[in-house]
Amino acid sequence: MLKLENNLKFRLIPVIQRHRWFLLPAIVALAPVNVLGQTPDIRISGASPALEENIRAHIDILDERCDSQIRRLNRLLPQLRRDIERAAQAIGYYRLTQRIEFAAGEPCWTASIAVQPGDPVRFGDLNIDIDTPPENNSLFRDILAESPVVSGARLNHSLYEQLKSQLSSGAIENGFFAARFIAAELAIDLSRNVADVTLAFETGERFRFGEIQITPVAELSDDFIARFIAIDEDTPYSTETLVEMRQNLNESQYFNQVTVTPLLSQAQDQAIPVNVELSMRPRHSYTAGVGVTTDNGPRVRFAYEDRYINRRGHRLNADVVLSPMQQEPNISYIIPMRNPAYDSLRFTGGYLGQETDSYISSTFRLGTTYRSRVWDSWIQNIFVNFQREDFEINDLDEETDSTVVGINWARTKSDDPIFPTRGWRLFTQVSGASEKMLSNISFVQLYGSAKWVESFGPIRTLMRVETATTVVDEIEELPASLRFFTGGDTSVRGYQYGAIGALNELGEVIGGKHLLAASAEVDFEVRPGWRGAVFYDVGNSFADFGEMNLQTSVGLGARWLSPIGPIRVDVARGLEDGSFRLHVTMGPDL
Repeated sequence: MLKLENNLKFRLIPVIQRHRWFLLPAIVALAPVNVLGQTPDIRISGASPALEENIRAHIDILDERCDSQIRRLNRLLPQLRRDIERAAQAIGYYRLTQRIEFAAGEPCWTASIAVQPGDPVRFGDLNIDIDTPPENNSLFRDILAESPVVSGARLNHSLYEQLKSQLSSGAIENGFFAARFIAAELAIDLSRNVADVTLAFETGERFRFGEIQITPVAELSDDFIARFIAIDEDTPYSTETLVEMRQNLNESQYFNQVTVTPLLSQAQDQAIPVNVELSMRPRHSYTAGVGVTTDNGPRVRFAYEDRYINRRGHRLNADVVLSPMQQEPNISYIIPMRNPAYDSLRFTGGYLGQETDSYISSTFRLGTTYRSRVWDSWIQNIFVNFQREDFEINDLDEETDSTVVGINWARTKSDDPIFPTRGWRLFTQVSGASEKMLSNISFVQLYGSAKWVESFGPIRTLMRVETATTVVDEIEELPASLRFFTGGDTSVRGYQYGAIGALNELGEVIGGKHLLAASAEVDFEVRPGWRGAVFYDVGNSFADFGEMNLQTSVGLGARWLSPIGPIRVDVARGLEDGSFRLHVTMGPDL
């Protein structure tokens, strides 16, 4: 049994009003359009913003025509006074006094409403008793802890009804289908100016999951599909568990339709069967796309996917990205592991050719990655990659072999995957190679990045930090793909892609062992679907911490919230060399 009582005890005295309220304060009030688009002028004085908003939401007099006579409006005074009284009492003002006057005007009449709210009624004794077995207490404790219905807070009838609704819905979502209120009372005592709450809630017996019935599909084995089902028979019923299972099936990319249905009408002995219906996506997928960024110029992408090579869910992905500065074909073979929603083993092979003003490189890669979910929501990748790289940096032309072993973790949390108004992304990686293990270089590299998005009214702020360090004897030992360069669309704008970095004796950019970059940006709505932005970037890569020589830039930008994600156009000025540069990018912010 879960019981909540406040520490203040009062003896109720005779003048007590007991009400069962179902009146919810409106959030937004829209006045109807009147003659020629005009509406009456309702002037309310003496009210707080919340009280004024609720009064406007409840009064019906705005339906009257602009040319209504004053004598007709005066006949509506009793109803108007009752509307104002109900609006005030709904948010705790039981001692409100009011004065109303109508005046003729052009083009519409005017109503002047002067109110004196008086002291609001506040929540008094809270006697909330939830009759449920002790092991279920935690299911309702959070609802009570987060409820704004607390002793001393201003009475709001909608909050009281909201608490009742949350208890009822929380019970249903966790399988207490016989839950009911034995008592639900809000007692208004005007002599004490308090409202005492009494709730007695009986959950009844909790239902359990019964048989999980999965519609067979020919393309995948029953054993493989069963690995997506994180529900055991006879475990306590939970709507959240069903939603998570459906989400896992949807995100697996095997199915184009997933239906998870608890068969409540077929429940026996508090056991609810669950029916899972699946329909497969087409096995083969071919896609092509075009895009443009100022870092890489125009680019085309072609991709092929075999979504289920066999009934064990193995997959094959192949794609190629081509642009004037970058050529990257890749092929991957993916094997789902114990939990196929999150765990997989990926074998990859590919080539990366890059040409910038600072370096030219050609890299052939073979690798394997084990992907899993850890710490509840973090994505972890453990990888081993062998790469042979032929690179040219200024006058240095080298070929290196390296077997890079590493691990990384990433997590993204946001309120919208395409255009977040609040959210963050964290990524960190540790990697390295040794001459004792199929490599002709030895190094250890640490890398981390973070992004934040936060909104303040119509203004959105975006912050970015990127840092890295490498432990290696000489920078010349590192191939170009393992050195750090800055500048470009997603780094220090105002400078060309990869044009900033550690310098050699001749002042030529050769890339650095260490990296530090950051950005601060503010964007704001200009018109629906369009936003303006201002930003400041700083950063550089360097060979030693005493030689950072950070470069900075400032700029203005425009964002179009297209159906496929934000498209950004920025004009940035490098503060060190005074150069201006245009940057065009697209894709989500996190």
